[in-house]
Amino acid sequence: MKLSLGWEQSVYTLLILANLPAGSSMSSMAIAERLKVSPSYLKKIIKSLVDEGLLKSTPGKNGGFSLTKKIEDITFYDVFTAVEGRGRIFNSQRLIINFLGLDSDKGQKCSISDAMNTIENNLFSTLSKVTLARVKEETESNYDLSNLKKWINEND
Repeated sequence: MKLSLGWEQSVYTLLILANLPAGSSMSSMAIAERLKVSPSYLKKIIKSLVDEGLLKSTPGKNGGFSLTKKIEDITFYDVFTAVEGRGRIFNSQRLIINFLGLDSDKGQKCSISDAMNTIENNLFSTLSKVTLARVKEETESNYDLSNLKKWINEND
């Protein structure tokens, strides 16, 4: 399994917006320039975050994007579903039927499907336990964010 580039861009976008002063917003162009990513791709990603209810859009000359929730309430799973979708990551083709040479399913148990369902459930459970607040706290303890804070003050 491979997460799209949009997942990482989403997390950093949310972390940037989490550092904004209350009531402020920031344009997708400013965020794209800071992260050195494609502005058009980031707009698509931000639209997904808006559609999922993680961001709100403020129209107008000084408009932009801001968080709709506290970062304590945003998990990696929330970002995952916004960017990657809500569908299952593994959908069995039920090849066990062909593998066994059967004409129909007849309720055959598939060890591969069972294992993948367990893996997927564990992944979703783990993603749900990691909040952006935790990531923000760890980042702040590991790095000097004065450059980021200065840039935010110049761009909000």
